[in-house]
Amino acid sequence: MIYILPTDTCFWIACAFDDTNSYHQIYKIKNRPLEKPLAIMVESFEWLVKNTSLHDDQIYFLKKYPRPFTILTDCPYIEMILNLEQDDFQYENKEFYKKIAFRVAHNEIQKKLISEVWPIFLTSANFSWEKEIYSVDEAKKQFKLFKDIIFLWDNITLDNSIQPSDIFEFEGESSQNIKYLRQ
Repeated sequence: MIYILPTDTCFWIACAFDDTNSYHQIYKIKNRPLEKPLAIMVESFEWLVKNTSLHDDQIYFLKKYPRPFTILTDCPYIEMILNLEQDDFQYENKEFYKKIAFRVAHNEIQKKLISEVWPIFLTSANFSWEKEIYSVDEAKKQFKLFKDIIFLWDNITLDNSIQPSDIFEFEGESSQNIKYLRQ
């Protein structure tokens, strides 16, 4: 199942982490190059503590970060799952996940979806190289031809003055050295 949902920036398109059919469908819908991995949204900072190589001061930094962000880090657990080879469960672009891009759920609709389908893959809900989408009407218009998409949250318009999330990774074990990929 594919979902359209609001984030702290724009609308995003998502699927359950273990739904490889929908995962590959998102790439087709968006005309997204396979070399561009999707982000993974998890339910909490505690999940990051338990499952990634982030250290306590880095988690503290993320909790206080003033803008929407995507953090790149190692995650042996996710890497192991991406590398599973089964007939009905395969990620054909797994070699592009050198570091995993994580976003942390920040509203109840995201947390509810994650609790129902486990962590979710997601990316902005727009066709590649086109503008981000900030209203439900715009999202429904853009994706009206795709019957299997579920729209979460009607009657919401996001603030289009909010810029896309900062994307960065920590260099080393402290929160002092940050490498920004987008700011």
